[in-house]
Amino acid sequence: MQKSWHLSRREALRGLGALIGLPFLEAMTPVSRAAQRAMKPPVRLMFHWLGTATNMDAWFPQDDGPNYTLSRALKPLERHRQNFTAISGTRNFPELDYGGGREFGHNGALTWLTSHRTITGSGPADIKTDSSVDQIAAKYLGVDTRFPSVQLGIYKPGFHILSWSEYGTPLPTVEGPAKLFANLFAAKRPAEVAQFKRNAELNRSVLDLVTESRHDLQRKLGVRDREKLEQYLTSVRELEAGILRDEKWADAPPAKTHGKPPAPTAEKSKAEWMPTMYRLIALAFEADLTRVVALAGDGPGGEYDFIPGVIEDWHPISHHNRNAEKLEQMAKINEWSMTQLAGFLDLLDGTKEGENGSLLDNSLILTGDSMTDGQHWGGNYPMVLAGHAGGRLKQGRHLKFCENPRYGQDRWPLARVPTSNVYLTMLQSAGVPVEKIADSTVPLAGLV
Repeated sequence: MQKSWHLSRREALRGLGALIGLPFLEAMTPVSRAAQRAMKPPVRLMFHWLGTATNMDAWFPQDDGPNYTLSRALKPLERHRQNFTAISGTRNFPELDYGGGREFGHNGALTWLTSHRTITGSGPADIKTDSSVDQIAAKYLGVDTRFPSVQLGIYKPGFHILSWSEYGTPLPTVEGPAKLFANLFAAKRPAEVAQFKRNAELNRSVLDLVTESRHDLQRKLGVRDREKLEQYLTSVRELEAGILRDEKWADAPPAKTHGKPPAPTAEKSKAEWMPTMYRLIALAFEADLTRVVALAGDGPGGEYDFIPGVIEDWHPISHHNRNAEKLEQMAKINEWSMTQLAGFLDLLDGTKEGENGSLLDNSLILTGDSMTDGQHWGGNYPMVLAGHAGGRLKQGRHLKFCENPRYGQDRWPLARVPTSNVYLTMLQSAGVPVEKIADSTVPLAGLV
């Protein structure tokens, strides 16, 4: 049955529009079925810098092509095999020979999304750079969203800076789930802020502010739209409840016990921080609050002792000097990171959008690092690109542009393909009208 009304994507529905973004609903498409099929959901882009380096033997697949064998580190992604591509053989500054310093190691985060730098001094952060790829995307993809882009991660001056403005200014990050939730869903006008605070004091959900307008909207929606809206709002409420629960106990002294202490909160624990941030990003994409996200790292601290078999802090593990025990711990950390990514892809794939599609179908999620090996070597970036950009990209393969580095080799082979080719491919697939960024040459062969 055709509806007699059409819900604008940007319509402010009193309290609901001010506080809670709406998922992509059928009522937002034109009335005719032909017009609905022609109207495609937007493409979202996400850039996630891991910052932990890899056990290279465990990360890089041995063979390439569509029938490649998943490596140990990528094995957690097996159920999404047709939704992602492993990319090896690219790096920033492929004209450089072996080396370190600001181009590689921890400092490589500074230029991971810019593929460009001008050295301005002797310090590791003494560089000038151009707009990062997420900000190039935000200039075009962010014009219709509340937030043109969102920058997330644990900020560390001189190291964990991914996003740069077109004037070469580093952009601030949101560090924790509670702040991100408040930024995405809290009211902005003074009267709304006051009401939001009163609700918080009364232990009421942000959704309590929009009850009347929510019911008014639901009366106008079809069955499938009502179900989707309820699922979305339920996810928001559950996530909010978890964050408020964590905040309540964040500063409480631990209870005396002879057993293992309770898990830290999402604000202070990697084990909780990463999946919580992923859930918030999925909600932000679903509600079209933003279409561009840059995420630095995987949470606070360097401890991964919640992973069975990991007994040291990440930093001494990364400086392994080819010690077998440390390399094994690094492999376990890599497996954990890809397990979290697989869970995020589950969320996106389980969120239906448009004609027989999902958020994953309409996104491109790049996960990788600027430090290939923990010994500060960045000669071949480990990368995974997931999603289909609305059906524009082929996935389900390993694109291998140079020989894999292996720990038994005296000199590791250097990648010569610029990583900016990956970024160019993502931008063009999302509809951003660019022909070249930084040192890019062509869109990445094998994806388009």
